[in-house]
This record gives sequence, C-alpha cells and structure tokens, in this order.
Amino acid sequence: MMAGNRNLTFILLGMLAVIVFIAIAMNGTQDGQEDVIIPEEILDCDYCTFNYRTPFTLAYTYLQPDGNRVVQGNMDLLSADYTDVQLSGKPEWVVSAASNNGSIWVAVLDDGAVEAFELSNGDIEKVDISPAKIHADSPPILMIKNDEAFLLAPGLWNESHLSHPIALASSGRTVFIETSGDLVFRVNDRESARLEVNALPDARLLLDEDERILLLTGPTEDYKHGVLGDSVEASSVTLVETATTPSIAKVIDVPEGDVVEGIAPIWTDFDGDGIREILVTLSNAEDGARLVVFDEDGNIIASGPAAGNGYRWRHQIAVAPFGPQGEIEIADVLTPHIGGTVEFYQLNEDELTVMSGLSGYSSHMPGSRDLDMAIAGNFDNDTLLELLVPTQDFMELTVMEHNEKGIHVQGHLLLGGVLNTNIAAVTLANNSVAIGVGTDEEIIRIWY
Repeated sequence: MMAGNRNLTFILLGMLAVIVFIAIAMNGTQDGQEDVIIPEEILDCDYCTFNYRTPFTLAYTYLQPDGNRVVQGNMDLLSADYTDVQLSGKPEWVVSAASNNGSIWVAVLDDGAVEAFELSNGDIEKVDISPAKIHADSPPILMIKNDEAFLLAPGLWNESHLSHPIALASSGRTVFIETSGDLVFRVNDRESARLEVNALPDARLLLDEDERILLLTGPTEDYKHGVLGDSVEASSVTLVETATTPSIAKVIDVPEGDVVEGIAPIWTDFDGDGIREILVTLSNAEDGARLVVFDEDGNIIASGPAAGNGYRWRHQIAVAPFGPQGEIEIADVLTPHIGGTVEFYQLNEDELTVMSGLSGYSSHMPGSRDLDMAIAGNFDNDTLLELLVPTQDFMELTVMEHNEKGIHVQGHLLLGGVLNTNIAAVTLANNSVAIGVGTDEEIIRIWY
C-alpha cells in the first residue's frame, strides 16, 4: 500500500513539473511578470487578442507606440515612384505595416468601411481584412499576423469609439478606454483588471518598452477652444504600470488654469539621460498654447514661449535629431489653422528655445481628431532628419529640414487632391520607407 502511495506521489509530482514547464514556456521568465491564464480558445482566436505562438507586427497612425511621429529607415522621397489606389469612398484614416511581400495598406472610409491592399514591387492587390467595418471616428491600429491583416478597434465592449484598444504582448491582454473613463484590461471575454483613471474620451494609449501606459486624463471644459473635435481637454496625465497587477503609478496635474490641448503626449527621451520625458501642449485663455516637458515624477523641466493670445494652438509633431549638427529638437506647427508656422526647438537649461521658424504651412484641420498629418523621417537619404508637412491648402506635402541657415524647403509632393487622412509611413524589410496618404478624390497615393 505504501509503495502504491509513493507511485501516486511520483505521478502527481511529474504532472506538476509538466504544468510548470508549460507555464514557463508560454509566459516567459521575466521577473515580476503577472501570471495570466490563456485558455486554448484564446490562443486560436484570429482577431480578438494576441497569442504567444504567433509573431505579430503593430502599426499606428502616429507611427511609434510612444506617440513620437518618426518613421525609421530612409528614402529619397522627392524622387520616389508613386502609385494611386482607387477606393470605394473617401478615406478618413490610412495605416500601413510591412508584409512578407512588401507592405499592407489599410484605409478606413468615412462610413467606417475598411479596405486593405498589398503593395509588392509596385503592384497592388486587394487583400482580406477583419473587421470589415469599424466606427469612422476610431483611429485604427493595424496588426499583421501570419501575413494577414487585422485592425484593433472598438468592438463588442463598451469602449470609447473616439479612441482605440492596444495590446500587451507579454500577457495577451487588450486594454481600452471604456465610455465611463475607466481603463479596462481584458483577455477575450474575461475582464482581468479595471482602473478608474477618468480618461479623456479620445485619448490615445501610449506604450513604452516596459509596457507601461501613458494617457491624458481629467476631462475638463474650462478651456473651450474646440478645434480638436470638441471642447473637452485634459487636466492631467496618468502613468500606468502593467508588469504585475495593473496600477496607477503617477497622476501629473497640470498647473491651475491650464489644460493639455491634445489627445496624447509625446513620451520620449528628450534630454539624452536615458529616461523618458513627457511633452505636452499646455493652453490657457490668457496666453494660448506653449510646449512643456515634464519628467515622470510630474516636475516641469522645461517650457517654451506661449502663443501670446488665448485660443492660439501649437501642434507638437515629433522629437528627433533635426538640428544642423544632429541636435535633438522638437518640431511643431504654431497656429496651423491661421498661416501656420513650422518651428524647431532646442533645450536650453530649463527653456525650450525656438531655433528657427517658417510660416505658410499646416498640420491639422479645424475640428478634426486626426493629429497625425505631419511626420518626421530621413526623406532624402542623408544624415539629417526632415519634416514632412502639408501646405496650407492641403494639396501638397513639403519636405523641409533645419540646417545651418535655418529651415530649408527641399521640395513638394502633389497629392492629386486634398489631404483627408493622416500621413501613413512604413519601414520595409530593406530599411527603405514607403509613405501614403488618402485624399478627397477617394484614393490612397503611395510613394515607395
């Protein structure tokens, strides 16, 4: 009888060892990683969540998951070939990701219909995508998995359709803003966590390399400018930890009288110390908009000049080595709705100093939640990064760089219509870049 008990014990221990081995293989060995039970039906799900078994790629309308609109790679954009893709309606959003054969391009039309194409060696072929329709106000995130295209967008749950879900690859969870303002963590149909963050309804959920989340919170109507889709702006920025049990790590309240006029910060290492900073546009009724850099503890470490009058906006675009000697600079557009001026800033102790400016450009249409109509990248195959920004009439894109003499316009790209979407960009397998936009002529124009 005792021998039988010992045999049973060995069998149970062996089964336990197998279970532990499988759990480690599926969940990784990161210290502090939350244990998440992933049922088999989730691992086989095509669209509703990520899985551990299949590599995937994500693409955002704002290019980088931290909100910095910079595309990696390089191209000679002004000499590039282009192709026009005919759509069945007017596009609202365009997003692209690399594929095995080239690149996938997805357009969300003004009725929410979704159309997808693959560009390979200059040839365009229509491809299937799921879902086939989303809310037209929802900024899409494109997922490529097994060389198939899927969109992350508000779906069956009570998500805000003015934002988008994101995915945490390490745990298989999706995260979204509920209409209540809560931040909800879900594995398929199972809610795993909820945080009462009081999110801005159209906030973008930014991610860093540790899968922390940064978003705008504290909706307020104290500053009724209303050029970004509504008169609701943010009064705080919230940092969320997700590595173990999700928790609010920090709430940064902006100075009294100010609001964050935007839908997302830019979350990047601006001063070169290896730690991310948080760039926002603060606005008030007396002085208008100014750029402000916070550290993650909520301290203001630098700020720039105010617009000078209330209800004058600054559109922060990107943080990148734009400077003549490769200095890290901020690019923005001051008053993009009224003779917009492109500006390049450098950090000078606790001040953001405008190094150069050039008027006559825009980056945003009044009333739109599309803040991704200008981007940065290496668009002439040299060592400096350039800014790609629309003209005031949105009929052309302008390539410009900041050199020793100031802002130099390198050339213009005709769009064959009026720009009606964000500027999409994708880094291809050979480190080259493709750029695409949608116009009111119901086309996507892609340079490659």
